Amino acid sequence: MDALNRAAVVGLAFAWVILMALVILLAWGADTETIDRLGDLVSYLDDHTDNASKLILTLGAAALIVLSLTIIVAELVPAEPAAAQVRLESVTGATAILPAEAITQRLESELRSLPQVQEAQAMVASRDRGLAVALNLTLAPDANVSSTTEEACRLAQETIEQKIGVALVGLPTVQIRFGSATATSPPPPPPPPKADAPEEEA
Repeated sequence: MDALNRAAVVGLAFAWVILMALVILLAWGADTETIDRLGDLVSYLDDHTDNASKLILTLGAAALIVLSLTIIVAELVPAEPAAAQVRLESVTGATAILPAEAITQRLESELRSLPQVQEAQAMVASRDRGLAVALNLTLAPDANVSSTTEEACRLAQETIEQKIGVALVGLPTVQIRFGSATATSPPPPPPPPKADAPEEEA
């Protein structure tokens, strides 16, 4: 449903809530002179001035108010966005569509294979001529930032363009942070050899 239809439904629901609230107010608070001036609706209210009729009218109007409020909430709550998809132009003879989440998982798997990368997170965004890529890399403390970043960008471009078959728009945006050291303690030294006991002379 587009924005115009959504606004129309919400506006009508609000108007209905106000009308029902007005009916309830008139049913309980209007005096005889006011009722005589309101036409058919007031004539109906004047014919049903007992508490039972007022209670039935109140319950019916309250139910309609709840229904209207439900419609308003349903229209105002943002809809869950559809999963992003990418059309693969390199595939001939068929229309191939790949979810962006699958591209992200493939890209992260490739980046984690680099020896200096401890963790990798990738984000892809569809553009008119291809994909824009942003990377979040956690490197080892002793990693060479420059060479590792260049290797990650090269691998990302190779994965996107050659293995997946989508054009890469612009250069990847890379955010770097260092992870914790994973040093292992050296094995304990072997115990010193035991000295042979001196032989007793006969």
